[in-house]
Amino acid sequence: MESKGLDRVYKYTFAGGDFNSYYFTTVDNLTYEIKFVPSSDFFDAYPDLGVDVFEMVISVADNPTGGRLKADSSVAPTIFAIFEAFFLPHQHAIVFICDSSDGRQLVRHRKFGAWFYNKTATNDLIAKIDRKITDGDQIIMLSLLMNRLHPQLRRIVDMFMFLGEEEK
Repeated sequence: MESKGLDRVYKYTFAGGDFNSYYFTTVDNLTYEIKFVPSSDFFDAYPDLGVDVFEMVISVADNPTGGRLKADSSVAPTIFAIFEAFFLPHQHAIVFICDSSDGRQLVRHRKFGAWFYNKTATNDLIAKIDRKITDGDQIIMLSLLMNRLHPQLRRIVDMFMFLGEEEK
């Protein structure tokens, strides 16, 4: 994998499977798994959209020390290299849901946004639409990533903004 500018990108592997998994290991021996889980059920009531929807999941698959994760300037560029490898050749829609299990979803959402805008500053093909859904006392932060040239972009964005409102 080539580095882009000064960013070092870890070598990653595509394992495939049902969740389109990619893996990479850092200099601290942390193994990350990036999954693109088919999630067409987000828009299953609209089969005419012609878009494959995936939920992007970023997780630490192995932390041998069990300790806190150190800052690593190569993690974000690697995640975005994987994202681009999966996303750019197709007309996919990616939904990124920030983990809320520890109440740090707002921090994760801000960090993901900063990474995204830093890495896509010169790429105007990718649209990012953010959404906050409140479910009881739970706040869910999500982002929709789409190719701006997708013929159904406006309709998909409208439906994304309506997600979770059906039950209200």
